[in-house]
Amino acid sequence: MWPRWVRGIITLWVAFDSQNRKGLDLFWVLVILLLGPLLLPFYLAARPLVKGETRRGGYLWNVLWNFEKLVSTLTGLAASAVFLENMMESENRELPEVKRAEIKAGSILGVVAIILAFGVARLMFDGIRTSLEVGMEEETGG
Repeated sequence: MWPRWVRGIITLWVAFDSQNRKGLDLFWVLVILLLGPLLLPFYLAARPLVKGETRRGGYLWNVLWNFEKLVSTLTGLAASAVFLENMMESENRELPEVKRAEIKAGSILGVVAIILAFGVARLMFDGIRTSLEVGMEEETGG
């Protein structure tokens, strides 16, 4: 279950975004409000484009592309929250000094691991996206 404030913020953003694109799309506002933010990639893949904006690939590709962005953002936020909690715990003077040092070192190592994992995932996803888009252009003769 998503916290109400997260659901509310994302619902307000969808309402604002759809209003700026073609007029308030109550369908998507209600979908996000009632079913949750995990359906946001479907809205992003289906929303009308504004002048000068382009979309490559089909609907499913755009859903996957936006889902990857959503998961990366949520993972980054969760990792940040855990890091901050661990850093606050490492200041607890009731813990032995060695334990506090272990918490700090583990937290810093975790941040480095997350950054590396994000980098590798982004490179892989960008490579797949590029190869698929090149393949689609060759098929259409563009």
